[in-house]
Amino acid sequence: MRTLVVAYEYPWPANSGSRLRLLTTLHALGRNGATDLFSITSRERSDFGEPDRSFGLERVGRATVRSGGFRLGRLVRPGLPSTLPIGDQRQVSAALVRFATGTYDLVWFFDVRAWVLAGAPDLAPTVIDYDDLEHYKIRARLAVDFAAGRPVPVAGRPTPTGLARWRRLPGRAFSLLEAHRWARLYCSASRRVAATVVCSPLDAERASLSGVMRVSVVPNGYARPLRPVGRPEVGSPPVVLFHGTLRYPPNADAAAWLVGRIAPALRKLVPGTQIRLVGLGNPSHQVFHDPPATTVVGPVPDIETELTRADVVVVPIRFGSGTRVKIIEAFAYRIPVVSTTMGAEGLGVQDGRHLLLADTAQELASACARLLTDPGLRQRLVDAAHQRYLDAFEREVVEGSINAVAHAALDAGAAMKP
Repeated sequence: MRTLVVAYEYPWPANSGSRLRLLTTLHALGRNGATDLFSITSRERSDFGEPDRSFGLERVGRATVRSGGFRLGRLVRPGLPSTLPIGDQRQVSAALVRFATGTYDLVWFFDVRAWVLAGAPDLAPTVIDYDDLEHYKIRARLAVDFAAGRPVPVAGRPTPTGLARWRRLPGRAFSLLEAHRWARLYCSASRRVAATVVCSPLDAERASLSGVMRVSVVPNGYARPLRPVGRPEVGSPPVVLFHGTLRYPPNADAAAWLVGRIAPALRKLVPGTQIRLVGLGNPSHQVFHDPPATTVVGPVPDIETELTRADVVVVPIRFGSGTRVKIIEAFAYRIPVVSTTMGAEGLGVQDGRHLLLADTAQELASACARLLTDPGLRQRLVDAAHQRYLDAFEREVVEGSINAVAHAALDAGAAMKP
């Protein structure tokens, strides 16, 4: 089987959940035959490493686009989400034509953005991995913004109240329009391809209710570590880790909430607890940097170094879509996890069995404190969580799901031929 993967992402270094998901996809498809990767990336990004030759990819190419949409493109295609750099579509499509040599048995698009920017080509039976559902993510963010009049706190800016909240209504209306555009795009794309993919049964249900057709589930996966670095004993001082790309709005919100609300409550319960924020961020995130209490580490070449020193991985995500690879990673490394219900959704996990769930700042602080002071609880949770990882999220297991979708798409394509 010869496969072309067109991704709105570049997977090296593997420093984000989307890059890890793409790597799992490439690894699975590459084991079935020759595989080419064509990546579409922002011109503003520079964190690109050399391809890992162990994946056996035949060829790797890349095209760049503007970060977000721009006015001319929005006028030409007003029905598409405004963040799509549609003005670069012709350039990307031409670059893909030059790159894609010969014939392919399967084309796998990683993110619907890649499918749109490539010009929705009909090169072979096609799969689109939606990964996140942007329309659901937008609506979840708006719910957090306006729930009980408590908008998301943003570092360095006062919390909007009263009249300030009313002034945000035009932005809310535009966000709802964007959510509608994303939902419509997902539906229209699904009608033109052999299969669509999401990362959990929960997202499959949401996609189907939105009108998306031919939905399959491919969970996020994680390669089994050579050695799980979690430990029963808690370090001195205790370390709580939050990691992820801080340029991603759900992670940026989580970091602000962790530093501003959760950490102060936690230190009252467990004095001296240190917070480490790891991942690519913006200069504005330096406002959180107050070592040793809070350290903004930034991106690291190997996350295992940070996982080795972590006593708890905390995931205070309040809006988003998909599933959090950072939780699966912690399960793989046998590090106890505290998460919001939203942060852990779609993983099929249970509070008190695989991790601790909480949804207010005080409850999250209390849950972290329990895991920093109760060795028996730590051990019970990591044992069950690690087994959950082996059963559902270990890379070999997930690759089986990818192969099933790929072969079903091939069969569907063959059935559609005259």
